[in-house]
Amino acid sequence: MTRIPPFAPRLVLLTAGVGFVLGGAAVIQGVASDAPVAWGFGLACLLQVAPSLVVAYRLRVGLGNRGLDGERRTLRITSHLLRFLALGLAIACILAWTAGSAPPSGAGDLTVAGVALVSWGGLWLGKRRFRTLHPSLGQDATRARTLAGLAGLLLAGSLLGLAFPWAGPAAGLVMAAWLFQEGRTLAKATTVSLVGCGGCGSCGCG
Repeated sequence: MTRIPPFAPRLVLLTAGVGFVLGGAAVIQGVASDAPVAWGFGLACLLQVAPSLVVAYRLRVGLGNRGLDGERRTLRITSHLLRFLALGLAIACILAWTAGSAPPSGAGDLTVAGVALVSWGGLWLGKRRFRTLHPSLGQDATRARTLAGLAGLLLAGSLLGLAFPWAGPAAGLVMAAWLFQEGRTLAKATTVSLVGCGGCGSCGCG
């Protein structure tokens, strides 16, 4: 049986906390600055809180069958919500682009994007060391990597938005496509990776 590092549960809980704080901040900033890409990123962060909490619980009970069904349900629901978010974000960005109503980026947009990139990038670097120990840990690490990538996209859109107001909606459309694909990938993971490790009750079967 593969030994899970003792700091892994704390790191997973930290992920949930970062998702909640940064997600809330990005949503507030996005609404205040009328930037769909920012609130879209914030909602994506918030949608990762529940899966991280479920993984933290499974770590506490030993990553066996206990809690496996709950993790599957959580990921399935999250996959649907990500795709709904992608659709809503795409519509909002298209409307902002065609109406020419997208404002230039401000200091708040750049601050949220920069902090998000550093935070999610740091979490990904911390998690990648044990992503191969178990499918649930691997997916949790992948979610951090995805959010780091989305934060980078948000930062790029915010920087370009200083000079080109259309850059924000354009980045939002790219983010919407990314989120939709992540939702599809997550749905497949509930029937492949998690099923494959659920029957043995071992931490090393992934």
